[in-house]
Amino acid sequence: MPGLRAADAVTQTPFQPRALDQLLDLWRRVMPDDAPGEARLRDIALLNPAFSPDGLTMLWRGTRLLGFCLAIAEQPASPAQRPRRGWLAGLGVTPDERRAGHGTRLLESGLRYLATAGCSVAELGGNGERYLLPGADPVAYPEFRGLLQSHGFRRTGATEAMTCDLSDAPAVVAPPAGERYEYLLPDDGDIPELLAVVSGFSHSWAGLVRSYLSRADGAANIWAARGPDGIVGFAGFDLFPGCPGRFGPTGVIPAVRGQGVGAHLLRLSLGSMAARGHRSAWFLWGPEGESGRRMYASAGFRVSRQFEFFSRDLQSPGPGGPSKERES
Repeated sequence: MPGLRAADAVTQTPFQPRALDQLLDLWRRVMPDDAPGEARLRDIALLNPAFSPDGLTMLWRGTRLLGFCLAIAEQPASPAQRPRRGWLAGLGVTPDERRAGHGTRLLESGLRYLATAGCSVAELGGNGERYLLPGADPVAYPEFRGLLQSHGFRRTGATEAMTCDLSDAPAVVAPPAGERYEYLLPDDGDIPELLAVVSGFSHSWAGLVRSYLSRADGAANIWAARGPDGIVGFAGFDLFPGCPGRFGPTGVIPAVRGQGVGAHLLRLSLGSMAARGHRSAWFLWGPEGESGRRMYASAGFRVSRQFEFFSRDLQSPGPGGPSKERES
C-alpha cells in the first residue's frame, strides 16, 4: 500500500523469549479475570513437554505486541505415533486493534500449526490439567465464541465454575477414633499409594499431584481418606501454580461412594483453606451428577460462571479453516 511505513506493517513471529513481559501484560488486558501470572504461564506452556515456540504465535505492529495465539499439540507416546489432538490454550488481541482481522489471522495460524503437527482435532482449553480455561465463557468473551464458530468449531458441551464463600467455613475436625474411615494429611510413606489412587481417576491428576509434592514441603494441601484396605479418596487445594484458592482435584473410589467420604474430604479442605486465610474457594469444572451438585451446594458453592466446549476437525479446511499458505 502506498505510503505504508515499515513500522506500521503487521508481522507475525513464533514465541519471542524477550517479549514474555509484553505477552503477560497483553494477556492481563484482554482477559483481566483469567490471565495467567508468570508462574501459571510457565506451568501451562513453557514447562509443558508438548510446548513448542512455533505454537505460540505473536502478532506485532513494529515493536508493539498486538495479539497472540497459544496452540499445543498432543505429545505422541512414541516417535512413530503421530499426535491426534490439539488444543487452543489461549488467544487474544489488544482491544484497540480488534475487528481488523487479527483474531482470524492468529486463529488460522494456530490451526495450521496443529495440522502440521499431525493433529486431527482441535479443541478449546488445554491438554490434561495444563489449561487456562476449560472452554469459552459466552458472557465474558462473546466475540471469541463467534470467532470459533465462524471457523468451523462446533459446540460439544458445557460446564460450570463454582465459588464458595469461606467466611463461615467450619473448623478442621476429623472424625473421632473408631469411625470406619481415617482422614489424614499423607506423609512421605503414603505417596506411592496416594499416587496410585489418583492415577486411577486421571493420569494428568497424578502428574499435578506429583508436581505439587515435588515443590512442597509435605502434603499439607491434600487430605486423604483411608479405610481398612487403604486409601479410598482424596481432595486437594492450591495444587495449581498461580491459582490461589482453587479446590481440586478430588475423588472417591466407586466402592465407597455414597458413604459421605467425599463430603467430609470437602469440608476438611474448606476448613484448611479458611485457616490459611482464603476468603473463597473455587473450581472450574462443575460436578458430574446430581449427587455431586447437592454435595457442593450443601457446602455453600454457587455457580459463578459457565463455559462451553468447542471442537473442530482438522482433516478438512472447513469455513475459514487453516489454509496451506504461509503468512508473512
